[in-house]
Amino acid sequence: MMTRTYAVKYKSKSKMLTTPEQVAQTEEDIKALALVKDAVIKEDGQVVTVEVENEEDFEPVMDRVVNIFRRIDDKSEVSYKFGLNRE
Repeated sequence: MMTRTYAVKYKSKSKMLTTPEQVAQTEEDIKALALVKDAVIKEDGQVVTVEVENEEDFEPVMDRVVNIFRRIDDKSEVSYKFGLNRE
């Protein structure tokens, strides 16, 4: 299994995932994607950790994850943050 953590930047603070229901729904949306084994969202939706089977799965999965966050805030940006991924 491979896990990576990404930072999510929202254009509008009002679009952040501030309720447990919003976080849970978005986690479920990500977990429903093909190839995703697990997903955890923290810090009002500003940090998302995604687990997949193989490293090459990240690219197709993250394209879809970006789309999920763009539905929440059409100007949101999801970026890989090396600092969040140190063992």
